[in-house]
This record gives sequence, structure tokens and C-alpha cells, in this order.
Amino acid sequence: MYKQINYQVVVLLLSFSLCAQNQYYLSSSTGNDNNNGSQTQPWKTLSKISNTTLGPGDTVYFKKGDTFRGHYVVNGSGTEQSPITFTAYGTGNQPVISGSDHDDGGGDYREAILVENEDNMIFEDLEIQNHRTTSRSTVGDLVSFGIQVISSSAGTKNNFTFRGMTFKNVYGLYWVDPSNQSEFNAFEVSGLTFKSSWGGIINNVVVEDSYFTDLQRIGIHIKNTSGKTSDKRNTNIVVRRNEFFQIGGTCVLPIRTENCLIENNIFNQPGAKTNDKMIGRGSAVWNWYSINTIVQYNQAINAKGILDSHGIHVDHSNVDTFIQYNYMQDCEGGFVEILGGNQRAVYRYNISVNDGWRVNPNWANSDHTIWLNDKIGGESGHPSYNSYIYNNTVIINKSGNDAFDTAIDINGQNTRIFNNIIYAVNGSGIGNQQGNYNDPNLMMTNNLFFGNIRNNFKTIDANRIEADPQFYDEDRADQYGFQIGASSQAIDAGAAYAGDYAHPAIPVGASTIFANVEEYPTVDFFGNSLSGDSTPNIGASNAKNGEITLSNKSDLSTDVVYIQNPMISKKLVLFGADKSYQYALVDILGRTKQKGFLEASQNEIILDQILSSGIYILKLKDKTNTLTAKILVN
Repeated sequence: MYKQINYQVVVLLLSFSLCAQNQYYLSSSTGNDNNNGSQTQPWKTLSKISNTTLGPGDTVYFKKGDTFRGHYVVNGSGTEQSPITFTAYGTGNQPVISGSDHDDGGGDYREAILVENEDNMIFEDLEIQNHRTTSRSTVGDLVSFGIQVISSSAGTKNNFTFRGMTFKNVYGLYWVDPSNQSEFNAFEVSGLTFKSSWGGIINNVVVEDSYFTDLQRIGIHIKNTSGKTSDKRNTNIVVRRNEFFQIGGTCVLPIRTENCLIENNIFNQPGAKTNDKMIGRGSAVWNWYSINTIVQYNQAINAKGILDSHGIHVDHSNVDTFIQYNYMQDCEGGFVEILGGNQRAVYRYNISVNDGWRVNPNWANSDHTIWLNDKIGGESGHPSYNSYIYNNTVIINKSGNDAFDTAIDINGQNTRIFNNIIYAVNGSGIGNQQGNYNDPNLMMTNNLFFGNIRNNFKTIDANRIEADPQFYDEDRADQYGFQIGASSQAIDAGAAYAGDYAHPAIPVGASTIFANVEEYPTVDFFGNSLSGDSTPNIGASNAKNGEITLSNKSDLSTDVVYIQNPMISKKLVLFGADKSYQYALVDILGRTKQKGFLEASQNEIILDQILSSGIYILKLKDKTNTLTAKILVN
């Protein structure tokens, strides 16, 4: 009898819990805080929802087309099974939530949305801004955040998802000199920040299908401030399928993380200086004091700045960083940057085109094809151990007045450089600006060199090949032109993955976020298979018979229809469309935002003015096929 009564109580409690899920609606244009918060009677202000305690399964809706100014302090947590959701309703542009509030007389807020010691939340389809121009008491002038998630107490805060979001126009009040390292480090401005301290940990973060632009310094900042001697780290961070455009500093900055996966993103113009307040220094991604970081299948292009500003670089004191299958182009700092105190920093199966083109008299020799130093916080004597640079294709081919030369500096322990194509033509060069090799155990073998490359670097490799790699189409102006032809001397000329040159293993068992990551590479950059039993090619392509792959984010199908520029503003220009298509532009939530018919004679689609900035899927359909491509509307 007792067991039966207890069971009935449990059922009643569960039923009550399910019925307790609430929906709250806000409209800054039509709402009133004296309303009941329903869709027909929405609330008006962020202060009203800030004073509302949310519970598992609750949803907060912000009206599209409206702007909400002030400070939203989230009050309440969800559960893993029933998270709290923050999203949009209605039609039009994403609702804007901004911490820039000049009506209350108190100045601009530190962040637009604050989540402190709460968890289990989903944010989707919102635009977040915070351009601070007016001081606020208790808030430093050099800090500004779009959304800040804080764990300031002992324990773990879990499960934060950000999907289909826009982060833009986030600024502190002033500009700092990016060459002043202490000022630069203290300058905290970001679109999305995760910060833990006092023994707290933030766990299970997903940021996907979102758009970041016009941010004064950082796109996504993940950090733990427990101190250098602490073993506390934020864990299981996933950043995927996002677009970063004109970020003043770094796009993704993991500090003191464990298990971080950054994949399938576009990083365009980190370190931008589009106005006087932009910081103007940043690599697309850099990590420090982190364990198990995988950066793969990204595009990092046009990184700018007087320091760093590589495509993807490894700062100091990391363990197991894998940078693989990325395309990097026109990044001022260069291709490889590995600072001091790292263990197993790996660059493999990447393509680097014209990285290191900076010519800055104030920072001589700061543009590197390969750079390993032994510094931690400016202190020398901390070399990185067991760095691997292999099966990359590195090209510098600018000509005329645009031709440039890079440096190669290696100060490490047990550095391995093998199976790379290193190619410099048209008056440009690699390594001739400066070359220092301070590694008593430097291992180089089976690299292919062609063109103007520093001689004392080449001759370290006793098994080198000096020959034209026979690229498929160097003038194609994207990564797919740097595949190799069937008669290339790079084919079957690489060192076997054994002994000192064995693949370093990715610790895929460390987290479920690596469930789809291979422990060892099984394909090359272009998807050609790798076999541990066969001799590999040199470079990022393992094609054996001149096989060519022509599909990427800009291609709708194999050489049938392609987009010249996947980042568009007013019209979408297609090439190769020789038949009629029905077309649709679908947002990342699966909603059709524009559709029509494209005649065979047409090669462009004029975009509707009501389209919001962000990522869309273009679908072209004829009688037999549906072709798709990912585009960015800016």
C-alpha cells in the first residue's frame, strides 16, 4: 500500500511539472508591462522579464522587428530534458536586444544579456548588440559583451546552446593600442563570453549556425580565471557552421578549456580595422592553457594586425592541439604559429595560400610561414615539444608589387616537418626574410620544394624533392586549384606514417563531442582516402591518378553551377546555370525566406530587401536534381 501511494504522488508531481511550462511574450513596440505577458498582451521591457523567475521548459519570445534596450538578467534554470528557450516570434528581422540604453540615465550596460549561475538554456533567432558610448558606474569603460555566461560559484553549470543568432555592434568606450600587451590582454570586448571562476566550470556549450560581425575585439571568448596553477577548465565546447566577418580581434578564443571542437566555420577578416575603435589584431582562432582542441574544416581568410594575425595559431601551454583540413589565405601573420610550452601541436592536411604577406617596418620579420618560439608571457626558455607539421600544401604566388617574402623561425624540441609541398613563385619567397632553426632534434624529410625557398632550410631535408608539384589549376583562385596532376612527383613520395613520423593520435575518447572525429586521419583535405599500409603523397592531396574534387561551400555541384562569391549583399550571381531552376533561400531554422523561378538565360537572383543578415541555404531544383549551397547575406 505504501509503495502504491508513493507512486501516485510521484505521478502527480510529474504532471504538475509538465503543466508548469510557461510562455512569455515581449514587444517593445506594442507591449505593456501591465499586460499578462501573452502573445496578444505582451510585456514591453527587459526589466519586466528580468524580474520573472523562469523554470524548466519555459519559453521567452521577443517580437521580430523590435529593439529591446537595457539589461536582461536571466533568472532561473532549466534542466537537461527541459531547457529554457529564448527565441523570436512574428515576422521580419530578428529582434534586437541591446545593452546600449540611453534612456534610463545610468549609461550603457556591461552586457545586453547576463546569465550568472543559471544553466540549461537555448538561445535562437535573436540579434545581440551592445555598442557602449556612455559610462556606467561599476562598469569598466574597456569592457563590453553581447551575452555573458558566468559561473562564479563552485560546481558545474551545464548545457548552453546558441543557434541561428546574430552578434554585432559590440564596443567598449575606447580604443587601446594592440601592441601594448598588457592593455591588449585587459581589453575584454566580445559578442559571446563564457567565464568561470572560484572553482566553477561551464560544461557543454554549442554555438552553431550563427553570424558574428562588427565586434570590437572577440567573437566568442571562453575562459576560466581560477589561476595558472589551477586544473579547472571549461569543458566540451563546440563551435560549428558559423560565419565571422570583420571582427576587430580574434574570432574564437578558448582559454583554459578542455575538449573544444571548432569546425566548418568561415573566418573572414579577423583583426579588422574598419573604424577607429576596432582593435585591429587577431588570428581567426587561438588557444592557450587548453587541452584537446580540434580545429578542422574551417576557412580562415584575410586575418589582419600588427602582431599574431595568423590564420589559426597555437598560443602557449596547450596539450594536444590539432589543426587539420583548414583553408587559410591572405593572413598577415602567416601559416604556422606555435608559442612556448605546448605539447603535441599538430598542423596537417591544411592548405595555406599567400599567408604572411605583411610588410610592416614596425614589426620586421613578423610574417612567418613557420614560427615556433619558446616564450610564455614574454619569458624565454619554454620550448614546445613534439610539434608536427606535415602533409600541408603551402603556396605563395603573389607577383609584381604584391610579391613578398616570409620568415621561418623554429625554436622547439622534437619538431617534425615532413610530407609538405612548399611552393613560392612569381618573385615571392619563403623563409628568405629570416631563418633560425634552434631545435637540436629537428626532423625534416620528404618535403617537396619549388621556387624561391631559403636554401639552408631546404637542405635540412636530406630526402627532399625539388620539382613542380603540377597543380591542377593555380588560377582557379580557391583551394581546389591546388590539387595535383597524375604525373606530379608528389605522388607516393611521402614518408610513411611510422616511427618518428607516425600520426599523433587525437584523444577522441576524451569527450562525446569528438564522436565523429577519427583518431587518425583517414582522408586528405579533398576527401581522398588514406591508407596506413600505402605510401602517402606529399602535400594535402592524396590523389593517386589525378582525381580532382570540385565541391565546396561555393559550388552547387561538380563544375555545373557555382557561386563566384558566397558572401553577398544585394544579388546572387551564378555561373554555369544553363537550365531553368526553381530556387529557394532557406534560413538556418529551415524556413523559406525567398523563392522564385530562374530562367536558363538568367544568372542572378536579386535579394529581397527584407532579408536579414545571416547564413542561408540556396536550393536550385530542376526536374531531376536539387542543388544546394551555403551563402552569407551581409
